[in-house]
Amino acid sequence: MATEKEPAWKSAERRVGEVLAGLLLEGYLILNDIKFKYGNIDHLVIRPDGVLFLMETKSHRGKVSWNGKQLLINGRPFSRNPICQVNLSIRWIRKMAKRLLGVNPWVVAVLVFPNAKVSARRSVKRINVMTLDKLLIMIRTYQRGQLLKSTLVRAAQVP
Repeated sequence: MATEKEPAWKSAERRVGEVLAGLLLEGYLILNDIKFKYGNIDHLVIRPDGVLFLMETKSHRGKVSWNGKQLLINGRPFSRNPICQVNLSIRWIRKMAKRLLGVNPWVVAVLVFPNAKVSARRSVKRINVMTLDKLLIMIRTYQRGQLLKSTLVRAAQVP
């Protein structure tokens, strides 16, 4: 819960980071609060098999739903579209991976709502939308997509 000294968004990001930290002992790489030109990426997780997860945490309270065109919070559009925000982050991380490593990784995008009830279907415009209690299960069991590990291994072998 946010305190007077800690804004709600920071409290939500901290809670997600604490949950993700449990994956470190399982060999996952976790990066938090990655700054870039257009803002920041709240969390980036790389599974031991190389699958890459990009997470944006939203501290909104209430009910998150999908009306077929956009995500809604308590029946109203978000003031800033979180889908656009995540897509911008995906483009940036792919651009950096291409420039630095010579790879174009598959990125599993996740919008996490630790303080809200999510009634939207699991994936909205290829972005997984969920509550915090579903996050670790999804990360551990996700099966689809290109594996970053094989492309990183190939990139490391280039002289």
